[in-house]
Amino acid sequence: MPSNPAHAVRGPRHAVKKGSITVMSSKETTDFLNSIDTLHVVGLCDRAFIAVMVYTFARVSAVVRLKVEDYFPLKQRC
Repeated sequence: MPSNPAHAVRGPRHAVKKGSITVMSSKETTDFLNSIDTLHVVGLCDRAFIAVMVYTFARVSAVVRLKVEDYFPLKQRC
């Protein structure tokens, strides 16, 4: 073949977009979790939900799909 037929074809462009995600410090996170009212069940659920996301770096969709068995496996229950 005298010439390359794919010579004029360009490859895909590589572009990296950097986001601006704010990260809370350890003290800010602790203060935030301690500020949640835990006298009611709703506050306890909110605090547990947020703590799981913060300490495991899990996404909201992953935490929502968790079941009680995921938190407390049967082998470790009292």
